[in-house]
This record gives sequence, C-alpha cells and structure tokens, in this order.
Amino acid sequence: MRNPMKRTFNCRCCGHCCLSLIDAYNGCVSDADLQRWRALGREDLKAWVKTLDLGPGNQLHLAWVNPETGEDVERCPWLLERLDRKGFLCAIEEVKPDHCRAYPEHPPHAAATGCSGYQGARR
Repeated sequence: MRNPMKRTFNCRCCGHCCLSLIDAYNGCVSDADLQRWRALGREDLKAWVKTLDLGPGNQLHLAWVNPETGEDVERCPWLLERLDRKGFLCAIEEVKPDHCRAYPEHPPHAAATGCSGYQGARR
C-alpha cells in the first residue's frame, strides 16, 4: 500500500489558500520572517506587519495590515491574478512568510482545507 504522506505536492495556482483560508492572508508572521525581510531590505513587506507588544520578550506580528489605514486587509496584498485569468501567483514567492511556505503540511491537511495540490486531494 502506498504511503499517502509520500505524495508530491504540485501547486495548482488556484489561490484557494490565500483567498479562502483566513490564516493564509490574515495571520501572523514569525520573528524569522521579519529578520529575513530586514536582511533583504524588504521594507515594503515589513510595512504591512503590525507588531503588538504583549509583554517582556513576547511580541505578536500581525499580517497583513494596510500601512495607510491600519486596518486588516480583506485578502493577501501579494496575491496576483495571472494575466490569462486562469489562477493566481504569489508576488513574494521567494520570501513569503513561513506559515505560507509550510502550507499544506501534508496530504491530509490539504484535503481537510480544500487544497487540491496533492494528487487525489479533494475540495
């Protein structure tokens, strides 16, 4: 019997993760994300993050918060519709947050959240 955990992920560029899953576009970014963006000079990304100080050594980095209004956005600001209108692309693919990079965690997670990137995963 084949191990379902060994399936290969192939992003379908459907945008489901960024459009439908609240954590994908309105969650938190890690300290490592902020450090990576700082090292790369990506002030454009950091501008969309609001850091809350929760006490000594405890910070929460909220993404994505409109830098002009201070309001949470309705969808990821880095999600771009393809020119052929047959899907979406991530404008920050190479530097996207760790939680985006890790999605989906495995085939059952994909199936449970509606991602069709693993062959056989269903929506």
